[in-house]
Amino acid sequence: MANAPKVYDFPLEKVEAQVVTYLKTARGSSTVADMIAGTGLPKYQVEQAAKAALDEYAGRLKVTESGELLYYFPDGMRSTVRGAGPSLRRFWKRFVSIAARVLSLLFKIWIVAMLVGYFVAFVALIVLAIVASFAASAAGNNNSRGRNRGGGLGGGFLMLRLLDLLLRMWFWTSFFKGASNSRKPRDPNGRAFYKSVFGFVFGDEDPNKGWDEMERRHIIAYIRSHKGVITLEELMALSGREPDRANALMNRILLEFEGEPGVTENGTVIYTFAELMRTTDSGQRSLGQVPLQNPASKRIVPFSANKRRTNGWIAFFNTFNLGFGLYFLLIGMTQGAAALAKTGPLLYSFTGRLLLNAGVGNPIPLLSIALGVVPVVFSVLFFIVPFLRRFRLNRENARIRDEALRGRILAQVLSFPSRVDPRDVKPSGTALDPRNTAAAGRKIIDRLAAAMHAEPIPLEKESVFAYRFSELERELADLDAYRKGVDLKRYDVGATVFDSGR
Repeated sequence: MANAPKVYDFPLEKVEAQVVTYLKTARGSSTVADMIAGTGLPKYQVEQAAKAALDEYAGRLKVTESGELLYYFPDGMRSTVRGAGPSLRRFWKRFVSIAARVLSLLFKIWIVAMLVGYFVAFVALIVLAIVASFAASAAGNNNSRGRNRGGGLGGGFLMLRLLDLLLRMWFWTSFFKGASNSRKPRDPNGRAFYKSVFGFVFGDEDPNKGWDEMERRHIIAYIRSHKGVITLEELMALSGREPDRANALMNRILLEFEGEPGVTENGTVIYTFAELMRTTDSGQRSLGQVPLQNPASKRIVPFSANKRRTNGWIAFFNTFNLGFGLYFLLIGMTQGAAALAKTGPLLYSFTGRLLLNAGVGNPIPLLSIALGVVPVVFSVLFFIVPFLRRFRLNRENARIRDEALRGRILAQVLSFPSRVDPRDVKPSGTALDPRNTAAAGRKIIDRLAAAMHAEPIPLEKESVFAYRFSELERELADLDAYRKGVDLKRYDVGATVFDSGR
């Protein structure tokens, strides 16, 4: 008997596989007793495996009239973590993540070189062409000085070299300055130019990084200050999630923190977390210490940390490159060799003759591709990436605002379920407010009322209804009575009986 395996010491995956095999044959709701009878496993092992199955197979809980807890799986016994589909999704997610980081690094290097390089090249060509034009005019008006077009080209070349040198010094000085100050507090208004370009195209660090851990800590704090008991509706208010996503979160924390689903004598589904209640700090278990109202929320993700003026200059540089790229591309396509004549467009003809003097036999393809197609394609891509990112950010921020508003509304519903009036939903005065708070609030309340079978209350001279959540009132009263019956003394850790340091 001493060497017999313990009921509490078992391979969870193996037991879960047996329970899942039974549930696949059951094809419906099952009680713990059904699973015990179908597998022949001990009750404790079945209960733990059932919680794991709830999480992995997106299961739900039901309560019968007799107060029996039923496990059911509305989407069938399709695993969310095993099998070809989930494995392929995980592989694809990892592949996309790695590929995105590699391509992002390469693209960052490329975009700065292209943005600055083409801007410098176009500005230099403009300056050269203007200088050469003035030189040619001066040579025609004053032949006695012997000034000719070649002298203009020489002066333009010197100006090109000087401009190129200055821009290189500015860019690399900014680059190394940013690198040397990387350990200092970041100043979004004075950071290096290349970082501003990256921020414009790819955005900056996510302000909600680490949010999952922060949310878990807040939920745990709420559970501990409410006698280790929480309901799905309370979790929805704390997280702002809709029922399906809140249920998935509940399944996860049940598994992670050894919680237990249960039913009160009056049929209210509750989730208890006894293991979270054992603490030496009784203050963390003070009833109501963590309220539902005004829970922590995600922050709105900004487009970038740049000043609006900085983004404007970056957009100007790229628009400048796009405009001159189109200039070289369209002239080469429409005028061809005729554009190389002295009477052709000044900048195009000057650049073409410059290439001819450099030994390029036919400069038109080079002009069309190097100064036309490449900068045009780059500039369009440069604008498309932040445009798509802004579109994605708008959707993400809209979801963040909806969750924040849903959490506020649910907290209000749980506080006063007897009368919930959509007209009472007011803006919070923060960036978390939806564009139309009243309409968004009314939509959320209507959906909650339909899901929780609330009773509509007609409002005088109004086209909207208030609601009474009668069933929720009953559940809240039952929950309050249950919590009052929980004796926190059973969670006391007691006096120290052994100290390894002595």
